[in-house]
Amino acid sequence: MKQSMNYKQTGKVIGILLAGLFLGWLFFGGSAADQPENMDEHVEQAHTNERGEIVYTCSMHPSVRQNEPGNCPICGMELIPAGSSEGMQEENPYELTMTPAAIRLAEVQTTEISRGTATKTVRMPGKITVDETRTSSITALFPGRIEDLYVDFTGQYVSKGEPLASIYSPKLVTAQKELIEAAKHKESNPTIYNAAKRKLKLWELSDRQIQQIEQSGELQTEMQIVAPKSGYVMSREVSREDYVQEGTLMYQIADLSRLWVMFQAYENDLAGLKKGDTVEFTVGAYPGETFNASITYIDPVLNSMKRTVSVRAEVANPNDRLKPEMLAEGVVSSTLDKGTDQLLVPKSAVLWTGERSVVYVKKPNTEQSTFEFREVVLGQRVGDQYVVKSGLEAGEDVVTNGNFKIDSAAQLAGKASMMNQNPDGKKSPGMPGMEGMDDMGESMQQISASAKASINDQAVPEAFKKELNGLTDAYLTIKDALAKDNFKNASTGIPPFKEKLSAIDMGLISDDQQMKAWMTRLNALKKHTHAVQQTNELSPFRQQFALLSEALLETLTTFGVERELFVQFCPMARGGEGAYWVSSQKKISNPYMGPKMPGCGETKMQINTDR
Repeated sequence: MKQSMNYKQTGKVIGILLAGLFLGWLFFGGSAADQPENMDEHVEQAHTNERGEIVYTCSMHPSVRQNEPGNCPICGMELIPAGSSEGMQEENPYELTMTPAAIRLAEVQTTEISRGTATKTVRMPGKITVDETRTSSITALFPGRIEDLYVDFTGQYVSKGEPLASIYSPKLVTAQKELIEAAKHKESNPTIYNAAKRKLKLWELSDRQIQQIEQSGELQTEMQIVAPKSGYVMSREVSREDYVQEGTLMYQIADLSRLWVMFQAYENDLAGLKKGDTVEFTVGAYPGETFNASITYIDPVLNSMKRTVSVRAEVANPNDRLKPEMLAEGVVSSTLDKGTDQLLVPKSAVLWTGERSVVYVKKPNTEQSTFEFREVVLGQRVGDQYVVKSGLEAGEDVVTNGNFKIDSAAQLAGKASMMNQNPDGKKSPGMPGMEGMDDMGESMQQISASAKASINDQAVPEAFKKELNGLTDAYLTIKDALAKDNFKNASTGIPPFKEKLSAIDMGLISDDQQMKAWMTRLNALKKHTHAVQQTNELSPFRQQFALLSEALLETLTTFGVERELFVQFCPMARGGEGAYWVSSQKKISNPYMGPKMPGCGETKMQINTDR
C-alpha cells in the first residue's frame, strides 16, 4: 500500500516537471521566427542612449531629450520615445523624415494635387440704387406762381403726359399776345410770326395748343406741367402758391422698372471681373432668393481710402420687388484662361514667408513618411485654392494640415524651412552665450543672409538703423503687453508703432536697391499694422500680431539694427500652426500664450548686427 502511494506521488512529480518544461519551451524556447514580431519592432524603433536607456523626446521640441517619460519642460506636452530615425539624419537638407507617432501628434494630413477648372469667386457688398439714365427732373421753364398741385406727395406713380401742377405766369400771357398779333401779319412778316411760335414751343406748348391760341384768340392764363415719362415721384420741391423762377426744380421722377446695383470690389479681386459678367446677388428682404444682374460699368479710378472700385450692374425689376437703398451681397464666378484646366493647390498647404511661398510634399514609396520642402510660384487665388505656376506636379501629395509643425521640426534640425532658405544639411547649432547651445554656425547665419541678399553689399546707413531701433521699441511694448494678456495696453501700443513707422526718414537711404527693398517692407508693415488695429479681441489681435511680427522680422534681418535682438518661436501659437516674435531678452516671454504658458517657445536665432 505504501509502495503504491510512492509510485503515484512520483508520477505526479514527473508530470509537473514535464508540464513545466513544456511551458518553458513555449515562452522561452523556439526559433527566432517564433518570437512576436511586434516586440522586435518596438525594440528596434526605440532609440537608446549609451547606457541602453530609452530616450524620450517632444514631438514639438525635438531638442528635448530625457531618459524617462514625462512632460515637455517647454510646452508641457507628453514625451514620446525617440525613434531611431527621429534625429533626422537624412543627407538631403530639403527632406524631413518623421515617425508615425510624431505624425499622429502633429495631426498631419495630405491632399493630392490635381488639375481642374480654376473658377474665381468674387464676393462684393453692394446697394440698390435708381438708374440715373431713367430719371427726369422737371423744372420751371418761365417764372410764375403755382396755382394747383395734382401730384402732391412723393412716391406717387404717374404716367407719361399726366398733369402734375398748373402755373400762372405773366410772361406766358405776354407771349400768347405776341403770337396773336404776329399771326395777323404772318404773310408780310413771317420772321416775327415764327419767332413767337418758337418761344411757346420752347416752353413746351404743343403744336395743337399753339394752333388753338392762334385761331381762337383766347389767352391761357395757366399752363399745366405734365410728366415727361412714366415713373415714381422721387421728390416734390414746390407747394401751392409758391413762386418759382425759371429753372426752379419742381419734381423728380424715376422709372424703377430697371435698377442699378452698385457693388464695391477690392483691388485684389479686379482680375476676376469684366463687363458683361453676371452677378448673382441676394437681399435681406427675400431670404433664399437669388437675383441676376449684368455688369455694365467698372470705375476706372480706385478709391484710395477704401481700396475698392465701384462696379455697376443693371437688373430688371418686374413688379417693383426690389427697392432703391436695399443692401445686397453679390457673387461673381468666372473661369481663368478661358476655362482651361489649371494645376490647383489648397490654400491651407501654402506657407508664406515674405516674398516666398513654400509647401511640404510627401514623397512616395519611402519606408517612413518623408516630406520635401518645396518653393512654389502661385497665380491667382480661386476660392480655397491657388493656381500653381511652377514647383508642383499633378498627382503629388502636399501637406494641408500640420505643415507649420513640420516646418518647426525642420528648423530645429537645420533643414530647409520658412526661416532657412539655403540649408547646409547640418543640425542647427545654437546661439553664442546661450545655456545648452553651441556657437552659432553658418546655417543660422544664412537665415538673415537670404533677406540681406535683396539689398546688395552696400552698407545700410547707421542713421537709418537707428530709425528702426525706435520702431522696434514700440513693437516690444506691444509684445510685452500680450505676454501679460493685457489687451488694452497692447491696443494702445499700436498708434505709437504707426507713428514711428510713418516717421522713419527714408531719405537716409541713397541706394536704389535698398530703397526698393524698404518700400516693399514698408507696405507689408503698414498692411499688417492696419489689420491689427481693426481687431477688438485678444485672440484675433494675436493672430494679426503674428503676421506683423514676421514683417518686422524680415525688415530687421534685411537692414540690421544696432542692438541685441532674438528671434523666438512658439509651435503652439495660432492653433498649433506656430508663430515667431522678436525679443530683446534671451528668456522666453511668450506673447501668444500669455501667463498660462509664458515659457513655451525657443530662441531660433540672433538678428545679425554686423551690417
